[in-house]
Amino acid sequence: MAPSIPPSAAARAERAVRSTAPTPHAHPDFPGCDPVSLSTWDDVVAYEGRIEYWSAETGTAWVLRDAGPVHEIPPHLLNELLTRISLERGSRIRCAGAVYLMERRRDGRPRQVLVADQTIYLDREVWTPRDPAIVKGEDPLPDVLLEVDHTTDVRRNKLPVYEAWGFPEVWVDTPDAPAASRPRRLRPGLTIYVLDGGRFQITGESRAFPTWTAAQIHAALNETRLGPRTLADLTRVGRRLGGQEGTTPDNDPQMSRHRRQARDAGLRAGRAEGLEQGRTEGREQGRAEGIAEGREQGRAEGIARERAVLARLAARKFDAPSAERVAAFLATLEDPDRLAEACDLIVECDRADDLLSRLS
Repeated sequence: MAPSIPPSAAARAERAVRSTAPTPHAHPDFPGCDPVSLSTWDDVVAYEGRIEYWSAETGTAWVLRDAGPVHEIPPHLLNELLTRISLERGSRIRCAGAVYLMERRRDGRPRQVLVADQTIYLDREVWTPRDPAIVKGEDPLPDVLLEVDHTTDVRRNKLPVYEAWGFPEVWVDTPDAPAASRPRRLRPGLTIYVLDGGRFQITGESRAFPTWTAAQIHAALNETRLGPRTLADLTRVGRRLGGQEGTTPDNDPQMSRHRRQARDAGLRAGRAEGLEQGRTEGREQGRAEGIAEGREQGRAEGIARERAVLARLAARKFDAPSAERVAAFLATLEDPDRLAEACDLIVECDRADDLLSRLS
């Protein structure tokens, strides 16, 4: 099944407006968890263990038995990966972590609560912070939930509830690291469930993060060091999301600064290389035609190369007519200091008219 285009921000916000009809309770089969009697919501809030699920009907919370590093690290790694994607996209991605996901009764009291391992909003504008839970029918639902099945199996209990609530996408990852208490039918890997016609379907590629496959996500969550293939995946996915929203890395202040510094360093290196090559050619010419003539020609060729570098930079930054006007003005400059000033102004100015006015 091919993933569809992710919904707009408005469509994501509309996910909060859903039926308040009661949904099924989770099946009481929670491998890797222990039951704890918690009669009221106040008891749940005060409890310090890692709750996977709580039902007011039974007054029972299922608490994760093994909350060790293998289970806890992947959600934090995903946060790191999404930060890199957001830098490439040019806008932030909000990770809410292991927050309470609550369904209320008609009288407003909590009916049941689930907790995923990571909760992801692609559009931070739809996130409306509240305590102590994201409430079904009141808050925008996340774009993606991550569940880590190290010693648990959410397919047997929580996944049908996520489907009934209408969560658009759920990732279930079983880490590569083994566990003696892991349910036998679980194998390392990541499965993506997307909502289609009110039912979850398994797909090989994320709908929320186009082109990011289940295999690539699993590899990124389980590798010990960030590898070049994962970095390429993160760049591709971030640029794809940016293309959909009309943003680029230059919309992110940090990435914009780094890219500007890189462009400035490239200009300085190009100018130095051009001047040095001009001096070298001038010395060679000087052997045949005299030192003075060689120096002058070397200087002229260095300045010509600098003009060419600046004209290429202007063509990358401004539209064609504006770039031609800038190039024509550069052709009138002979002073290296004036060319250096032009280099700085091309980087600083957003409009060619402003650039030419300041140069004049």
